Amino acid sequence: MHIWLDPKRCKGCLRCELACSFHNSGHKLFSPALSSTRVTRDAENKTMTLSIDSTCDLCAGEEFPWCVKACVFGARGRER
Repeated sequence: MHIWLDPKRCKGCLRCELACSFHNSGHKLFSPALSSTRVTRDAENKTMTLSIDSTCDLCAGEEFPWCVKACVFGARGRER
């Protein structure tokens, strides 16, 4: 399984970062510093950059990746 990203749909709400950090903290806290995913906005060019780093475990032990569940704009999804 892997997670796909579509920066054109991203609105920069950062819900994915918070959801990922919640998973990575063992369901204890929300802290973007603990997130395996990043959202960066370039205001000048009006573009979004989405990334997932090597610490991502695809939400092992969870039914579905938290970052995908948290994205209400469809900028993330999963493929098997």
